[in-house]
Amino acid sequence: MHKHPHPHQTGGPLRVLAWESTRACTLACPHCRAAAVDCRDPDELTTEEVFSMLEGAAKIGPALIILSGGEPLLRQDLEQIAARAIELGHRPVVSCNDGRLLTEQRIRSLAGAGIRHFSFSMHSSDRAAHDEFVRVPGTYDEALQAFSRIRENGLSFQINTTILPTNADRLPELKDWVISLKASSWHLFFIVPTGRASSNSDEIRLSQGQIDKVLRYVAAESDDWGIPVKVTCAPQYSRIRMELGKDPGSRGRSCMAGSGFAFVSYRGEVKPCGYFDLIVGNIREKPLDQIYLQSQELADMRTPAKFSGVCQKCRFNVVCGGCRARAYAVNGSFLAEDPNCDFTSGQEQK
Repeated sequence: MHKHPHPHQTGGPLRVLAWESTRACTLACPHCRAAAVDCRDPDELTTEEVFSMLEGAAKIGPALIILSGGEPLLRQDLEQIAARAIELGHRPVVSCNDGRLLTEQRIRSLAGAGIRHFSFSMHSSDRAAHDEFVRVPGTYDEALQAFSRIRENGLSFQINTTILPTNADRLPELKDWVISLKASSWHLFFIVPTGRASSNSDEIRLSQGQIDKVLRYVAAESDDWGIPVKVTCAPQYSRIRMELGKDPGSRGRSCMAGSGFAFVSYRGEVKPCGYFDLIVGNIREKPLDQIYLQSQELADMRTPAKFSGVCQKCRFNVVCGGCRARAYAVNGSFLAEDPNCDFTSGQEQK
């Protein structure tokens, strides 16, 4: 029988696995984590290699499997992969962005394989602004038509919105729009400067003050919006909710990178999350479960006592933990403090 190391070292069971099915994408968003390209790479994981990845994940899961990209709908074996994931006890979902590819036929095909949920990235309720951001005219209308097809087939979808200088002050309007689309949930993402996002700072970068203002607004108001809201890559949100006397909204540390969450690239590289340039192994060389359980980098990342700067001293580091990917991207160390948080009062004795 396989013996697991102590839970403190393993980060607990794998709850979410994001798989970058391909780097190829039909859009060209300036904040793209993957720095996506317009054609598929011959070195992408094969169907059988993906099956092995899912089998490894099952040994430390089962998990929510995010079939992501690039644009995952460009892979024709997505149905086989989804079906295998379900056989192993996982729950696969499709994180796509191009409504043109989510035709009635493809929706029914994916539903037949067991897919019940999709996510789409939409960053503005304004047609022209959204299309300009993704660099492809007509994308907004195509997405809304895809939403209708998803609903008509009895399936659900969530909206993912990256908080940008252009929408940070328009969240009430955006919230009403997302609800009008009948989305099942709304996920708000905060930029980590990696991939294409590392070189498009003027268009996508928020100030610390803007970030804090958005987080405090969402923390104070979102419980009354009538739609589940989740914040990603701003783990201090959990601390802000606690300060307001609210449920922090997460199980364990808010930054799940390497601790309940893992990312596998289109070439099999394993990373703590999709916003990391740090590779801790490759499933072509070692099974995913062994990498997850044995990586020293992941073990260090799971240990708040090893953090430095504000994050080491902060009394909320076991609830928040800071964004490890942003610390790595900006400070060169995944144990450094999160540069998006300046919560100096948290350095009181824990």
